[in-house]
Amino acid sequence: MSKKAPAPLRIAPLQYVVAEPITDPAEQAAIDKLRKREKQKKGGSKTRRSRKDGGVGSNATPKGRG
Repeated sequence: MSKKAPAPLRIAPLQYVVAEPITDPAEQAAIDKLRKREKQKKGGSKTRRSRKDGGVGSNATPKGRG
């Protein structure tokens, strides 16, 4: 008994993109705010805790577990 081949991936048709310069200062400020938020989100996920807290690189056993 042979196995069935997986169904081919379906891809939506490509869309045309038209680049335009941003002339509205409010629109530019909103884009900058979103970029800053995304940058902080990426960098903020790699926080390290100190060894006192039992964080990265600690071999200490947690309190109450023998």
